[in-house]
Amino acid sequence: MQRNLLTAASVLAIVAGGQAAFAQSTGSADVEESIVVTGARGERAVDGIKTPDTPKAKAVLTQELIARQNPGKAIFDTINIVPGVNFTSTDPYGAGGGNLRIRGFDGARVSATFDGIQVNDSGNYALYTNQQLDSELIEQVNINFGATDVDSPTASAAGGTVNYRTRLPKQDLGATFNYSHGTYDYNRVFGAIDTGEFGPWGTSAFVAASNTRYDQFRGPGEIRKTQYNARIYQPLGGNGDFVSIAGHYNQNRNNFYRRIGVNDMVSRLPAGTVVDPKTNFYTPANPLDLGKLSDAQFDTLFNVNNDATCTLGPRGEVTPSGGSTSTCSGYYGLSINPSDTGNVRFNSRYTLASNLIFTLDASYQYTLANGGGSSVFAETDSEAGKNGAYNRQGTRLGAGVAAGVDLNGDGDLADYVRLYFPSNTRTHRLGATASLRWDIDPSQTVRLAYTYDRARHRQTGEAGYIAPNGNPLDDFGGIKGDVAAVDAAGNVIQKRDRLSYAILHQIAGEYVGHFMDDALTLQAGVRAPFFKRNLTNNCWTIPGSSNDAYCTSESAAVVAAKYPAYAAPYKNRTVNYNTVLPNAGFVYKFTPEVSVFGNFSQGFSAPRTDNLYAFDGVKLQPTIDVKPERTDSFDLGLRYASGRVQAQLSGWYIGYRNRIISSQVQLEDGSSLNIDRNVGKVKSYGVDASIAFKPIDQLSLYAFGSWISAKLQDNVVDASGNVLSPTKDKFVAETPKWQVGGRVQFDLDRFSLGAQGKYVGKRYLTDINDVIAPSYTTVDLDARFTLGKIGNGSAWLQLNVINLFDQKYFANLSTQPQASNNPQVEFGAPRTIVGSINLDF
Repeated sequence: MQRNLLTAASVLAIVAGGQAAFAQSTGSADVEESIVVTGARGERAVDGIKTPDTPKAKAVLTQELIARQNPGKAIFDTINIVPGVNFTSTDPYGAGGGNLRIRGFDGARVSATFDGIQVNDSGNYALYTNQQLDSELIEQVNINFGATDVDSPTASAAGGTVNYRTRLPKQDLGATFNYSHGTYDYNRVFGAIDTGEFGPWGTSAFVAASNTRYDQFRGPGEIRKTQYNARIYQPLGGNGDFVSIAGHYNQNRNNFYRRIGVNDMVSRLPAGTVVDPKTNFYTPANPLDLGKLSDAQFDTLFNVNNDATCTLGPRGEVTPSGGSTSTCSGYYGLSINPSDTGNVRFNSRYTLASNLIFTLDASYQYTLANGGGSSVFAETDSEAGKNGAYNRQGTRLGAGVAAGVDLNGDGDLADYVRLYFPSNTRTHRLGATASLRWDIDPSQTVRLAYTYDRARHRQTGEAGYIAPNGNPLDDFGGIKGDVAAVDAAGNVIQKRDRLSYAILHQIAGEYVGHFMDDALTLQAGVRAPFFKRNLTNNCWTIPGSSNDAYCTSESAAVVAAKYPAYAAPYKNRTVNYNTVLPNAGFVYKFTPEVSVFGNFSQGFSAPRTDNLYAFDGVKLQPTIDVKPERTDSFDLGLRYASGRVQAQLSGWYIGYRNRIISSQVQLEDGSSLNIDRNVGKVKSYGVDASIAFKPIDQLSLYAFGSWISAKLQDNVVDASGNVLSPTKDKFVAETPKWQVGGRVQFDLDRFSLGAQGKYVGKRYLTDINDVIAPSYTTVDLDARFTLGKIGNGSAWLQLNVINLFDQKYFANLSTQPQASNNPQVEFGAPRTIVGSINLDF
């Protein structure tokens, strides 16, 4: 699991108040400011929606729009109103997580940063959207469609970036309080205190905290989230120089919603309801179309949930019944996602000379997290794997010194015991980005940047005991010795024990020039990441398993004799991924309001850590050397921007090669192995359009739409060229071809009303397109009434209604190669209502 960090750490564009920075690092923001300010035309925003006049296709949303969403809403859900972006939230409030897609790229292929800090998982690049900054503290979020900033310090940005940044402390002493209550017993409290400017140098700071707790909308379980934030900001003179230090801590204690597989759906419904009863398989010509479900059938599946109760014997003892030890396997208390994440961020900007500017960003991050889960162990090793118990137990409990171990303490070795068996991840990461900008003359700028990042990623799987009611004695299993389950040699029972380092050195250069009386802006740059993974596995590699190893106290000779297919532990196995990534773009202004822009950018995504542990590089080797994914992204578009209108139309093309999937191959000894492999190309192109229009001060209108074609260009084949999966010409899974939506907002003296909606076209759940999730439309409502002034602030009431018309739909999709792999779905949240009171004073 997570959870953060893989590569680099520039900390975002935090510049002096009032500047319009849209990039992720302070250095990028400083240069991009020179592009945008040259053509500044007044406010350049319509109720929180901006289209910055840069060479890249971008969208920017500010706090003005963010604050209209339900308090605490995940920032990745907020950007769902941007063309080309599709986010499906696990629950209505956002603290349960969700899935992101941008122009057909999943969240693991999009680089996401919080003040420049990577929030992608350090192993598999996944996004954990429920662990992000409180929405009240986010000044703005910007999206690069398919392109990266020239100094983007990431190894996972094949499909663009999402960058959001923290607000500055306020100049006046004040405080903010918000309380929200809603459906599913939603309760959230947020508070912040700003010191205002104090001391002889105009220093300012804020501290903030929030607590969120609510029930799941489906099945037993709850979502709990606590967060703390602080920032101190020191301007250095009046030219934009500054020093800033900020801290963030987030704790989540969530239960997972139960997903349901599409083949499990069919087994629960009357024959013939969603598929021809004469067939029990699906093909692209005869797909399983989930849109054929009736409302009653949908409701039947909607009510398939985790178990609400669990009863076990002492220390988790399970009594086999009918040859099964599945008791409590579906208990919600074992399906949990605890996480503790934190970071400290340093940002600075210094004017060394009138035309020479230096920026330095640095950060430290910490993560402790897992995804829950349990397994049943036989106390006697000779009974391992029987009655449905853990089939990879082997002889690890006896540890080579006994026949097993008495797990439940009753004096014999005759029992089966369920243990909490999570995959824990602890990450420590240090990063820094330095940038030097030189203004050759008022119209030409060059910049050099260097990034260093080092992430220490510790992945373990300590087993811990479970109480008779089914709840683990500790959310992180056996990390704490007093709740750990041990083998006969006294060592903690583990499923994995490995250490990896992700180390990045990156250099980048950029040129920006303004010509023809600033009508034409040219930008060109290059970044060269030198990325290394250093891998140590203290356990034996099991062929076919990347996340479950054979960890034992037995001697190497004993294991080698008993399990000859297993590969021995190893230390400091290194893999390197180095490349050079150019980008270039232009903006040409026909008038102060009308401009045309274009951009070319290369991106790449290195193979993921977890699957590298599926082989040892000596005994178990991949059949091919996996190459990083590469993208060539092109954009060409037209913008119109004024104080009343923000409009953008762009056509784009992305050539995507060396696409990586995880597949299974046969080894010489007859065993199998799951590895990453390159399977060919993806060709994507499309059109994005948006317009925000404020005809009068009391009314704003916004509309957006996107059309995309994203198809796989090759079949998946084995080493001999035999077709394993007929993916050629199939549409990329989980990617809607059409997305259309908009927002309208009325603002009167003390009352305002907003409504926004979105149509999402059908999506495929498999690479060969044999399962279809139907299209859907959702509408949200927000209303605000201002009670009056409180000093320099105000008090207001807000009402948010999520999924106003109670649309039934499938939200998150867990895709698979084909239907027989049983892809899974989660259900979208029903109508949800939340009311809030906010006090600023």
